[in-house]
Amino acid sequence: MSISRTATLFGAVAIVAIAPTACGGGDAFDPAGSAERGIHDQVLVELGLDSEVVCAEPANTDVGTSFQCLATDEEGKIYTFVAKILPDEVIGTRLD
Repeated sequence: MSISRTATLFGAVAIVAIAPTACGGGDAFDPAGSAERGIHDQVLVELGLDSEVVCAEPANTDVGTSFQCLATDEEGKIYTFVAKILPDEVIGTRLD
């Protein structure tokens, strides 16, 4: 059972999580938080497992900046993701 669920996640090369922007300006852009929510949702949908996701804060919020995220599912399996800041405050992620 775990093998097929893992294969499903590995088959998903990328997701995008749209970062919500609060009223009041662009300072609300939170790349790490957006990536964490997107990866959590992907693991939940694709594997049916809850997970804890922690992303490193990117060096800056420039388009093209990459940063690492780790997701630990409820079975203890750890997945490493690379997140990348895309235009329009969108975060792309891929399983590393």
